[in-house]
Amino acid sequence: MTDNEARDIIQNVKRDLGKRLVILGHHYQSDDVIAFADFTGDSLELARKASQVQDAQYIVFCGVFFMAETAAILAPSKQVFIPDVSAGCPLADMAPADQVEAAWKVLAALEPSLVPVTYVNSTAALKAFCGARGGAVCTSANAGKVLAWAFSRGAKVLFMPDMNLGRNTGRAMGMGDDEMVLWDPALSGGGLNEWDIRRARMVLWKGWCPVHCPVFTEEDVLQVRERFPGVRIVVHPETDPATVKAAGEAGSTSQMLAAIEALPDGERLVVGTEAHMVKRSAREQKGRVEIVPLKEVYCDDMAKITLTRLALTLMNLGSDLGRVVLPEGVASDARRALEAMLRL
Repeated sequence: MTDNEARDIIQNVKRDLGKRLVILGHHYQSDDVIAFADFTGDSLELARKASQVQDAQYIVFCGVFFMAETAAILAPSKQVFIPDVSAGCPLADMAPADQVEAAWKVLAALEPSLVPVTYVNSTAALKAFCGARGGAVCTSANAGKVLAWAFSRGAKVLFMPDMNLGRNTGRAMGMGDDEMVLWDPALSGGGLNEWDIRRARMVLWKGWCPVHCPVFTEEDVLQVRERFPGVRIVVHPETDPATVKAAGEAGSTSQMLAAIEALPDGERLVVGTEAHMVKRSAREQKGRVEIVPLKEVYCDDMAKITLTRLALTLMNLGSDLGRVVLPEGVASDARRALEAMLRL
């Protein structure tokens, strides 16, 4: 199937189904796919949109698998599809529920009031784990608010799966690095002794997003400052803490876009995140402000969502091709964790 043939199929199905079909496109998708999205946003924003579109019967999520899972959790009355079920997330895969369960047994034995918090970039199984134990989900934009809530409920937090988001948020909340310890699931006992665990306020799971870490570095920041002395730089909080410190500013996808919109005319901003979003913003703002990528980095899994895969999915709506269905127990527990966040 050629791209033009795929475009024709997509346009025809959208016309035929009308409001019964909603296509969601994550900011990291290619322009070819975004062109057909009814809504564009970050993962949670789009999942919430899926739950709010009253007339939709079919939701097609152009993103990665955990995002489609979240849409299915928040919109249980709708059929949710993803154009390629192999579009996963290495970060989410770094915290399998069975490994987290093993860690929990060790940690909770030392601190019964332990509260689990998972980043939204995680599997439905991990969200369900948190929901079943009185925990919550967070986003990169509200991680500080969710952690404050968690600390009001317990003396210690297990934060998963992104160690950088956890540490950067902890630092922003005034926590010292000695109050945060790293649980490495590849090591016996997570690589921690009893004293390490007892003294810590937050236990960080060893996981990271390959789009943001370790590809963005302090050296990148230094080089761009040589090109543009005094330039403002904002990086994603999934970036390692040393690079965040060098940049001087970190923000979620939505916060980055808000910062771009708020720039005075003629200003320049360097942005460290996935390049599709940065380049799209640069084109949209061309002539008003200058948006410069800190480095050109792309998400390989997002790239699996192509025009052909989208067209094939739309041709097979109502079948099991690309359908995202969760066990009710997992969905209900995960929904509990998401709702704990949404109430804040």
